[in-house]
Amino acid sequence: MKRRYLILFSLSGLVLCCDQLSKHLVRTLYSVGDKKALLPPLIDMFYARNNGFAFGLLQRAPSTLQEVFFVGVPAFAMILIILIFIKLQDNQMLTSIALTTILGGAVGNLLDRLHFGYVVDFISIHFGSYRLPPFNIADASIIAGVLLMFVSQLTQEKTSVTA
Repeated sequence: MKRRYLILFSLSGLVLCCDQLSKHLVRTLYSVGDKKALLPPLIDMFYARNNGFAFGLLQRAPSTLQEVFFVGVPAFAMILIILIFIKLQDNQMLTSIALTTILGGAVGNLLDRLHFGYVVDFISIHFGSYRLPPFNIADASIIAGVLLMFVSQLTQEKTSVTA
């Protein structure tokens, strides 16, 4: 088995397990709306149920649009990620890692949406009076993967220009 496939399965599985375990603990130990300081004054645990898309977007959209969007888009994205992953060269490790973190996060949030009808969010970061919407490990993993993709593309372009 190629090394990158091991990365795909193990890193995606690790992200998925951490995400689902953390969400289970939050659902079990806290009530919706509970808030607890984690790293004052920057990070709080704040249990929220996200019926919308990332960071609460589309919460007020019609339910038919939400169903198509919330299940169809992640399913399409997962298929696309796997197809891109299959086409990668062995030396594109950073891109492989980025795709696996995005995939693990997408699966984690899709499982929530299919099982509960909402996504469990619980990490709240704030800077003074500015507050980011609550998010979860899956969201953080997706964002990290997207950032890694940008870095990968920038370094790949840089090496192809200088070569």
